[in-house]
Amino acid sequence: MYHINFIASAYDKPHADTYQSFLIPFTFFALQTDPNSHVEMIVEDVSAFKNKYKTELSVLEKINTHFLIRQPTYPRNKHIPNTYRFFEKPQVDSVYTYIADIDIMFLENDIVGKYVASWPNNLPYNNKLRPNAPSHLTGIHMVKTKEYYTDRLYECQKKYYHGAIENDEIILQKLCKEVFGLPNLSHQFRPIYGIHFSPNRGPKKSLHLKTSKIYYNKFMEMKEKYKELFEFEIFQKLVKQLKEDFVW
Repeated sequence: MYHINFIASAYDKPHADTYQSFLIPFTFFALQTDPNSHVEMIVEDVSAFKNKYKTELSVLEKINTHFLIRQPTYPRNKHIPNTYRFFEKPQVDSVYTYIADIDIMFLENDIVGKYVASWPNNLPYNNKLRPNAPSHLTGIHMVKTKEYYTDRLYECQKKYYHGAIENDEIILQKLCKEVFGLPNLSHQFRPIYGIHFSPNRGPKKSLHLKTSKIYYNKFMEMKEKYKELFEFEIFQKLVKQLKEDFVW
């Protein structure tokens, strides 16, 4: 059994590759966080993804093989792409499951330990309600796998999958409220243990791309250590963005 399993879902528009291009970098960095970690990469066309990134995957496998590439639990219907990760059912056994944005490159060790130290009482998940929008849980969702993924949750997932289109964070809030209850608003623990390379932020956009000098240096140290992997375009793109588009 793995200590932590990361759920990494990528849904793109037809003929686009915006989010799938993050999957291998996300997996690489996630697997660095814990020696007993695993990543489930979820794509709609597994064969096409493996074929397109076969060279990158072969290099990643030299470093770590604790990942699975699979199809989604539910096929795409009417929901916005970010929602489907909350309808997933993990396929590997793990003590904890982490559902996060796939454009976050993690740069800290023992993420689980940090979450356990700030866990809301009597809940099988660790997340927070947004103070300015308490109908939303955030998209960074750590769960105790066996306690969270229950038959009751699966029934609720199915209901909302077939239900109305809503913001992904609202659907997550409704799922958790109905099955487990919600954290108190005083619980505001929601860390980003790495660099968030959001394609929706940056120059000429409403939100900046931000990080710290510590994380910048850690990222560049990984670049130097894993030169073969960082030669690929999907990694070079992150390096370029970090150097040119981020503010401190």
